[in-house]
Amino acid sequence: MLVDMKLVSRRVALMGLAAGAGVAVAACSTAPGSDEQPAEDDPGSTDEPAAPDESDEAPHHVVVTQPIPSAALEAPTLLDVTRAVFDGATAVVVAATADVASAEATARELGLPLLLDDAELAAELDRLGTTTVIASSPVDVGDREVFAPGDDVEGLPLTPTAQDDVALLLDGETLAPGVAAALAAAGIEVVDTLDADPRTSSESVAAMRDAAGVLGLGAFQAPERFADRVEAAKTLPELPGGGVAPFPGRMMIALYGHPSGPTLGVLGEQGPEAAVDRVNALAAEYQELTDTPVIGCFEIITTVATAAAQRDGNYSGRTAIADLLPYIEAAEAGGVYVVLDLQPGLNDFLTQAQEYEELLRRPNVGLALDPEWRLRPGQRHMTIIGQVEIDEVNATGAWLADLVAEHQLPPKVLVLHQFQTRMIIDRGRLDTSRDEVQYLIHADGHGTHGQKLETWNALRPGLDEHTRLGWKNFIDEDSPMMTPAQTMQLVQPTPDFVSYQ
Repeated sequence: MLVDMKLVSRRVALMGLAAGAGVAVAACSTAPGSDEQPAEDDPGSTDEPAAPDESDEAPHHVVVTQPIPSAALEAPTLLDVTRAVFDGATAVVVAATADVASAEATARELGLPLLLDDAELAAELDRLGTTTVIASSPVDVGDREVFAPGDDVEGLPLTPTAQDDVALLLDGETLAPGVAAALAAAGIEVVDTLDADPRTSSESVAAMRDAAGVLGLGAFQAPERFADRVEAAKTLPELPGGGVAPFPGRMMIALYGHPSGPTLGVLGEQGPEAAVDRVNALAAEYQELTDTPVIGCFEIITTVATAAAQRDGNYSGRTAIADLLPYIEAAEAGGVYVVLDLQPGLNDFLTQAQEYEELLRRPNVGLALDPEWRLRPGQRHMTIIGQVEIDEVNATGAWLADLVAEHQLPPKVLVLHQFQTRMIIDRGRLDTSRDEVQYLIHADGHGTHGQKLETWNALRPGLDEHTRLGWKNFIDEDSPMMTPAQTMQLVQPTPDFVSYQ
């Protein structure tokens, strides 16, 4: 099933199909900065859209590309594109299926749409109002005038009419035959993205914000998720490193510890501004080893596991928000992400997370859950390695996702520390369905290179495609600690998050 889009200037209807089945469309009611009000749906309306003001700046057309299954590279994709980007074309190039390459060269030279000689051709020629066809082999185009490539076509109206204010996301790094020529004829720019997700880079976010309507062709997510992601790209604040989704598209290098001092990790070995300089310098070392943007991160121990019971009877000490703010504000100023790490003792993770809602409302602040320090009644720290039920993790993640949605924040990183499979009970039921939260399993053990890699490989099975991976380098406990080059070479797949303790 194909969708014939009729797009009014600065407005696009919300329509779509399932991923891989054809077309998914996202809409916003008006262009950024426009005071135009959206019209009410009226299926019976026959009003034609007003002609665009010729004095307006030319509309910005964008294509965001990403690899797709080979089945999506078949000829119908070309028809999807011509229907999506052209209102009309008095002249087109028509190719037999076996002759697409030479016909594409002709289409590029003349700046015309390219169509295939198939069962859909007649209807598309009618829709475009085509009167002239250029074809290298005999084609049945009714009473339209037919020229061969190389014929003199001087004086013919060879400028097609492109749709207005359309950003086209074509999910395919290798474009289907003829698609590149169609895009060139429509004046459409190509911008790369990751995972068929418009939220993942500054370039794709800028492209979405420049367009009133966004059309996705190919193997994108279901239409409703696609629409939500486009809206996120248009409206949410960008994160350090660009884009509005933490992953993919960036790598985080973190200093782990507590503001109180060096006892609990390297973060507290210096003040906030010096910590920003230190982590950014470390991130720069990794940047020399990868093309992926690398940013710094603070992982701040926010509730600290204690040997003695606190006033509330729990074995977890809470850090005052006032003590955390200097590091968070320095991170914001220095382009550094922040993760608040919870060591809850007898508390549950959700209860402790809710106590720091004020900080989690900040765009660059995520969350980490450390099951090693999650106790059951009668247990004590340092005598047992804790564990957490997956339902508690999912409840915390759902609350965080709701917070993100309510306050229109960028998706949050939610780190799950783990160095034994038993630490997260029934981890296979981790709910990664919410776009507002990106889970990351963080391999948290220390030891020799071989021991650490054995832990890494034991933790990876059973993770779904939406769960990211993190690695920790222990400066004193590892034997020896991996260098950045060794971390990038030995730890495979390459982690999205590397922390230092």
